[in-house]
Amino acid sequence: MHQAIEEYKVITTYNGWSNRETWMVNLWLSSEECYYHELCSILKNFETISEQSEELEGYVRFITDCDQGGLVGDMLGTSLGRVNWLEIVEGNLE
Repeated sequence: MHQAIEEYKVITTYNGWSNRETWMVNLWLSSEECYYHELCSILKNFETISEQSEELEGYVRFITDCDQGGLVGDMLGTSLGRVNWLEIVEGNLE
């Protein structure tokens, strides 16, 4: 008997971003006027990329209220934990 061996390719990027979560957060930040203004403010008012990414993460976690607990809060917190904040900052500095 032959055993069928299939190769699975794991996709690790999404639309040019490191993952879907990073792409999605960047899409919202760059598409919605109120979020875009805050993104620009963070990039302008904080000196280093590290400070900017930390502030951006804090802002997004605040507006999404991921501290609400329960299933939704846990899922949201997990998804935001996968976001590459440095990549978003660097992508919007250009």
